[in-house]
Amino acid sequence: MRVLITGITGFVASHVFDILRNDESIEIIGMARNKEKAKKFEQQGVEIRYADLNKPETLKNITQDIDVVIHLAAKMKFHTHLKELYTPNVKATQILAEDAERNGVKHFIATSSTEAIGPVENPPADETYPCNPVFDYGKTKLMLEQALKRMYEETGFPMTIIRPTGIYGPRDQYISISIIDTILKGRLTRLPGKGDKYIHFTFVKDIAHGFVKALRNPRKAIGETFIISSDDYYTYREAFTIIANLLNAPAPTKSAPMFLAKMYIGYLEWRNNRKGIDNFVIHKKVVEEMRNHRAYSNAKAKKYLNYQPKYTLPEGMKETIAWYRENKII
Repeated sequence: MRVLITGITGFVASHVFDILRNDESIEIIGMARNKEKAKKFEQQGVEIRYADLNKPETLKNITQDIDVVIHLAAKMKFHTHLKELYTPNVKATQILAEDAERNGVKHFIATSSTEAIGPVENPPADETYPCNPVFDYGKTKLMLEQALKRMYEETGFPMTIIRPTGIYGPRDQYISISIIDTILKGRLTRLPGKGDKYIHFTFVKDIAHGFVKALRNPRKAIGETFIISSDDYYTYREAFTIIANLLNAPAPTKSAPMFLAKMYIGYLEWRNNRKGIDNFVIHKKVVEEMRNHRAYSNAKAKKYLNYQPKYTLPEGMKETIAWYRENKII
């Protein structure tokens, strides 16, 4: 089986590669944009096909002689505007899927996000929950889902949609390090309101196994959407306390009125923007969204794909922090 992993040099894709690379029944082909980052894969004998999601014309025939596509490449920035996200996340996915259809790809596994669902009134939400994304990133994921579902309904295009929750783990240079850095600097000792709404993080190795489960169960996966997540989810206060304790850093023991929290975070966001720093946590929109639940159910993936997450947040975060320390990032 020839499997194309798009964005192979990226965070999640590199962990999917780690699982599949020793499977003799699978030949991995990678899609990448950055030649320097792709070198280590080429040195392991992986064929790399170069393309850029911001230049959709480079995707022509990228799926030639491919059996399965695991599409993980995307622009993953929560606070970027729709106009910057649309081409790499929506248009490029449509073009890639159309290329896959022309080339007879047997299974197209696309990465969405639980941000396509958005806030949840009565957690946990499953795949039938009405979608109401609030971040532009989530809106682009919903758009690509809709485009792929139309293809499936109209032509039988063999697609599967995977919706991971918030992903953390080794090699992450965005969400994980933003949270850890913010806690280490003592900027989450006060939370807006009670910090009692749920947030759902999943360790990257569990997410990667979810993609592999979809790959190995095409008859049950094709035409379906699956939430891939950990079993456990926590309130913001609980989650940040777990991480703070692992870091031996100050835990969030106090509360702040929402308007004061937004003023403080707004100042930090302004300062970060001046320095060219994109910290996932330090945004007024994140503070506002801490008034909403984001917790989701993995029951469907367990039932149909035999998916079983292995890591709790304390276990996964302990491994993540150790990796950052080993690599002298913190």
